Amino acid sequence: MINTPEGYIQTLVQISEKKLNCLKNILSLTMTQNETINEEGMDGLQNLIDEKQAKIDEINRLDDEFNACFTAFKQKLGISSLDEAGRLGVKGAKELQDIVVKIVELLREISEAEKKNKEKADNLLNYLGAKIREIREGRRISSAYSSAASVSPPSYFFDKKK
Repeated sequence: MINTPEGYIQTLVQISEKKLNCLKNILSLTMTQNETINEEGMDGLQNLIDEKQAKIDEINRLDDEFNACFTAFKQKLGISSLDEAGRLGVKGAKELQDIVVKIVELLREISEAEKKNKEKADNLLNYLGAKIREIREGRRISSAYSSAASVSPPSYFFDKKK
């Protein structure tokens, strides 16, 4: 029953486990993004971003649910942190703390992978931008030479009526 401290903890553990699974999926998608950027294949990148956004939306919903439940839990016990619940001997508090630690570690790992992906994407964009500039410069040079070669000789009008 959720009205007991153990019930609150059990609900919080379930929500945290769902969040942990979502974060694992995000990490997997982030690693796939890394491979996509390495292969310079931008086609599948948008699909990965969309999938990640769906997981982020789910995590936001879980966070809202967690915060509401945790606030009610703290009010019920008159505590201000999860550590206090552990000291009070609430069953499952340690398990919840362990899951929260795993979540924080996974968030750090995702953050590092995202930083690497951003650097690779920036490098790829710089590379592609340089290639586009080269192509434009080549076109401009080519058009300058080809327009000079294609100029027809001037026409002259001879007045023969004199």
